[in-house]
Amino acid sequence: MAIVLAIGIAVLPSLYAWFNIYANWDPYGSTGNMKVAVIIEDEGFRYKDIDINVGQQIETNLKANDVIDWQFVDRDTAVSGIEAGEYYAGIEIPSGFSQSLTSIVTSDFKQPQITYYANEKKNAIATKITDKVVQTVQQEVNESFVETVVNLVNNLLGTVVTEANKEGSGMFATLKTQILSAKDSIAAVEATVDSFAKVMEITQGLNKAVSSEDVKNLLENTDKTIQSTEDVITVTKASVESVTGTIDTATSDTAKKLDEAADRLEKLGNASTEVVVAELTKVAETASAAENALSLASQALRTVNDSLPEPLDAINDVASTLETQAENLGKLSDDITSAIAEGNASKAIASTVSTLHKISSDLTGATETYKSDIKPVIENNINSLVEVLADVSNLINALEGDMPQVNELVKTLNASMESGDDMITALSTLLSSSKQQLDNLYKKLDGLGDSEIVNTILNLTEGNSDELGEFLACPVKIDTQKIYGIETYGSAMAPFYSTLAIWVGAIILVAILKPNVKNKKEIGRVTPFQEYMGRGFTFMFIAVIQGFIICIGDLLFLKIQCYHPVKFVFAGVFASFVFSFFIYSLVAAFGDVGKAIAVIFLVLQIGGSGGTFPIDVTPKLFININPFLPFTFVIEAMRECVCGLYQNNYWLFLLKLSSYIVIGFVLGTLFRFLFKNLIKFFGKRIEETGLM
Repeated sequence: MAIVLAIGIAVLPSLYAWFNIYANWDPYGSTGNMKVAVIIEDEGFRYKDIDINVGQQIETNLKANDVIDWQFVDRDTAVSGIEAGEYYAGIEIPSGFSQSLTSIVTSDFKQPQITYYANEKKNAIATKITDKVVQTVQQEVNESFVETVVNLVNNLLGTVVTEANKEGSGMFATLKTQILSAKDSIAAVEATVDSFAKVMEITQGLNKAVSSEDVKNLLENTDKTIQSTEDVITVTKASVESVTGTIDTATSDTAKKLDEAADRLEKLGNASTEVVVAELTKVAETASAAENALSLASQALRTVNDSLPEPLDAINDVASTLETQAENLGKLSDDITSAIAEGNASKAIASTVSTLHKISSDLTGATETYKSDIKPVIENNINSLVEVLADVSNLINALEGDMPQVNELVKTLNASMESGDDMITALSTLLSSSKQQLDNLYKKLDGLGDSEIVNTILNLTEGNSDELGEFLACPVKIDTQKIYGIETYGSAMAPFYSTLAIWVGAIILVAILKPNVKNKKEIGRVTPFQEYMGRGFTFMFIAVIQGFIICIGDLLFLKIQCYHPVKFVFAGVFASFVFSFFIYSLVAAFGDVGKAIAVIFLVLQIGGSGGTFPIDVTPKLFININPFLPFTFVIEAMRECVCGLYQNNYWLFLLKLSSYIVIGFVLGTLFRFLFKNLIKFFGKRIEETGLM
């Protein structure tokens, strides 16, 4: 019977660890079972012959996303389901959402809004997961919005440019040709008016020369082109400002990543060769990625500069700097790879750090040059573009307003010769004013056609709008480099639950087995110290078996990630020995009060060991006691085995844990002797109550 009891006590704690670890094995990979309601009431919008339906895009993307069990329902079903606990959360895309997104190109701007319903009562952690999901949906909408706006700009500008290209010339050349044609027509009309003033008999000839349809067609064609350009000028200005900000953001982010890589190398200190090689490999990958990014940025800058009428030297200087640093990064990546292959990884740290800081400094300088010498020129040109197009619009409106007068004058010529003098005077004044306005417009368009920013915009318009939209929506991509990565959440939680099970196992021992020896007379004369140590070895022997079973089960049954399995098992066995000896000493010294103290220790260590949440986010009480708790030392030692060793941390944590052997020995000898009579008295009083 004693053997069966011992086996049960040895195996029971392992079940506590295994079931908890298995329950937490991959919770974030199983979120596809969580139901989230999606309400899409957006009916889409049509703007400038372009169909925009963001709600439909969101629905398509979510149906292809199996991270969450999306439920597409109406609003009433969603709200009632969330209240009843059928859905963890809900997302509503309201009516008019697409129209609100496109309102940026109008004067009546309305910021679109997504409604998020969260059922915080159903589960505390579920709300945190759905919060992240909503942020992901918001990011997708933002990226879709930027791509939509860029496509809209491209289509509107593209229409203007395409129509002009059909005539075999550029947009501004076409406008200037139409203006010259209008001036020639007006000159012909003026000549006819002069002839009519001298010879009233040729009134019919004047009527043919003054063709209101010709003037009307001219104004309509010119006005159509101006309106198409004017429709997008506000959006174009915003898009150009976004492009100018993207370049310096990309270069500054690259410089920042290189500095961070250098800082990580400087902090390695006396790290093992394994850690140094791993870190240098990541630096080489970062350098290679940065080389590609800088090369692409340099090619883009040179392409834009070559398309300008007068290329800017400042752009060439920045492009040259980016190319030079790209070559340096490529050489650095090759040098690191060679050093690792030759076994000189540690010696390559200093030169690598120096090179990274040097390249980062040069990139920072290039960014400042771009901001001071290039970006202001672009902003000045776009402001000039706004002013000129405003003048064009005013001119066309003025000419359109005078068209009824032209028609009326022509009719008057046909109707009556008697009012000819008044009509000729008014017509001459109108034609003279129109000719002067066309001269002013021609001069402004002539200067605008040579603008660098206008030519740059047209070049971008003729490119791939989808790729441009994707770039502006997400100009920088995150390259995650895992340090001591863990494959599953269950492996990450294994140190905590294994340590917790070992402590629980020690408590089970003192709850079932008695620390005192009965029938001492049959054994013979036994001293208190012999009784304490002899019974203690029984407790510790069973505890060691408990720890061994727990750790072996983690490795063989659950197959947790573990780079150092032998050390993992040793940490668990040693922890079982220390925990059992400490708790046994508490009970030996204080009796049932010692059991209560062991339980209090358990409660404090669950929150104060940093096994679940980072210790820095817990209340100050737990932060203060964390460095002294036995849980802390065991969990950290096991994490070293699961994720990878760092210097001598593993042995340092076990050394700190061994201090509880000394504490337990003092409790079991000195305190047991000091409080012996008091504990006996207290024990008898409890027995008299009949409760224990």
